[in-house]
Amino acid sequence: MLKPIVSQALKTHDFKTIHSDDFSDFYIRELGESIRFAVVHKIDNLITPAELNAKILQSAPPEFTQHPAFKKNCDLICVLKFETLSEFKELEQKIFAIEEDAYHFKKYILYYSDTEDKMLKDVSYQDLLDVISVKAEFDAYKESPLFSSKYSFAARLFIKLPFLELPYREKELVPLGLQVEEAAKEFGYEMHYNRVRSTSIDDAEIDNLIKELIQNELENF
Repeated sequence: MLKPIVSQALKTHDFKTIHSDDFSDFYIRELGESIRFAVVHKIDNLITPAELNAKILQSAPPEFTQHPAFKKNCDLICVLKFETLSEFKELEQKIFAIEEDAYHFKKYILYYSDTEDKMLKDVSYQDLLDVISVKAEFDAYKESPLFSSKYSFAARLFIKLPFLELPYREKELVPLGLQVEEAAKEFGYEMHYNRVRSTSIDDAEIDNLIKELIQNELENF
């Protein structure tokens, strides 16, 4: 069960626990005059949006139900476990139907696989912040998005819960000119690049140079 990771994520973003039961945890965040609610709700299968709304309203504490902003300013995070991520494809339309339902709450279905559950047993939200910053992990995820991994869940967490802030890390920027030069070498356009770079923009022959470069490229095809 990954509710602890979601709980850590919410608390990192200044949410406080107000009430918990066997299936749901209720959170609130108050920043000045701004107030936001969040509910983390465990589900074993997909039900209709109306049934889901009714369950949450029935179990919500008075601090929530009596506040006029609760229904329109609450993030309902439904945590759903699959045996494998491939099950998502079979239930994709039902998941979207719940998430796009406009009646009560902003709904998110945060699903995960049995394999991910085992991988993340001793993993914290901070660990996922470190994982999401590794480019090699992103490349592997992009190639196989339905392959279970720590990164696959971390990516889904930030996609499904857009109010979470992605980690920001400073890095030294490579000058754009150097990037272009390296790209020209990599793709075999170094000669063309050097000619363009050494040609003045006011040169009367610039049009002829462009035509020549285009013609050379067409001949390569």
